[in-house]
Amino acid sequence: MGARRKATFYVDESIHKALRLKAANDDVSPSDLLNELLAQDLIEYLEDIQDIKAVKARAKERGKGMPLHQFAKKLKAHG
Repeated sequence: MGARRKATFYVDESIHKALRLKAANDDVSPSDLLNELLAQDLIEYLEDIQDIKAVKARAKERGKGMPLHQFAKKLKAHG
């Protein structure tokens, strides 16, 4: 990872306690654990954004093609 920057976040006590317990169990600092969890979530988020863009692009292409029922009818007629 790159350079670190200090940030203040307010979380519920139960989340803070769970973060500290998991960090202690995994033998990492709470900061390192939080960085890892946030990075994983943000990567998934960015992948979701890319998927949404791809679906929208495909939806635009659909208007250029032939409806499925017409394609099936044409396919039956020709082979």
